[in-house]
Amino acid sequence: MHKTTWVEFNSKALRHNANMVRRLAPHAAILAMVKANGYGHGAEWVAEQLHDIVDGFAVARPSEAFRLRKARPNDRILLLGTELNAALLNDCAAHQLDLVIHDIDTARLLANTPLSKAVTVWLKMNTGMNRLGMSATDFAEAHRLLSAQGHIAAIHHMSHFSDAETEDASITQAQYQALTSLSSTLGDVPLSMANSAAIIAHPTTHLDWVRPGIMLYGDDPTCTLAPDQPLQAVMSFKAKVLAVRDVEPGEGVGYNRRWKAAHKARIATIAAGYADGYPRQAVDGTPVLINDQRATLAGRVSMDLLTVDVSHLADVKAGDIATLWGDTLSAAEIGRHCNTISYELFTRITQRVERFYLPS
Repeated sequence: MHKTTWVEFNSKALRHNANMVRRLAPHAAILAMVKANGYGHGAEWVAEQLHDIVDGFAVARPSEAFRLRKARPNDRILLLGTELNAALLNDCAAHQLDLVIHDIDTARLLANTPLSKAVTVWLKMNTGMNRLGMSATDFAEAHRLLSAQGHIAAIHHMSHFSDAETEDASITQAQYQALTSLSSTLGDVPLSMANSAAIIAHPTTHLDWVRPGIMLYGDDPTCTLAPDQPLQAVMSFKAKVLAVRDVEPGEGVGYNRRWKAAHKARIATIAAGYADGYPRQAVDGTPVLINDQRATLAGRVSMDLLTVDVSHLADVKAGDIATLWGDTLSAAEIGRHCNTISYELFTRITQRVERFYLPS
């Protein structure tokens, strides 16, 4: 297939990362985050690759859940916090989805809504993130209310860490204590708190279920994994060099001539731009690999193209391959140059970019 801009997805790397979760949290079940189309990697593909390693999957929107259920008819699928009404509750029950209940009003609605099949609910407590989740009082009320209902198959307790990737563990420990202390008064219930950062940096918080997200796709949000425990990039974003030209000293490159040549330079134009998902806010000096050698962005990213200073590289020519992020140039590093994070880079790749799934 003809291609000028594409992403490659490495199933071996994905499975390696999931097995790393298993090694770091050997006593916990694994709920793999595949929301946002598997962080841009393809939710159905991720689930197919990982179904024999993990214990279930989680998504953020009903449409994602129904689509994944069609592909994975027998796997546990959790629908994370969202708006739920009586009709949607019945749809979720029919699709045998686990549900996060994050407010007391929805808990009351669920208690009073007859369902065709019993559902498992994950009650979410707000322990400091202050996005979704119930107060301690509402959380306890929701547990007592739903535990008395015949159409509730099981109850889990959960919360979400706000600061697990930071060196200061005090907030994480306070959140952990808030959930576990209250939960212990309500019975013996499976517990879940640990996201990728907590899986890596806070092993005492693993509890019964861990919820890895970004680490499955190759990024360590804590930057603390030992060299002998590397995560591997699953996504490689690549594009062809379309042209190479000489630029005289003082000449500018790209819109508004943001980058100007301090001396005679060679500029490679690459077939990727913000309409493909490469960040427009990337600054001059952002690294790019061409033929596995480092070069740097020179000039503003445009809709379809970006320009790179290759003055120090020999024999760069049209048709050569540029890696915008991947194995040896992490999305996290690109994110630091663009004032963003790998999560956003992964999920903003657009539909016109061709996708290739490498065999395992």
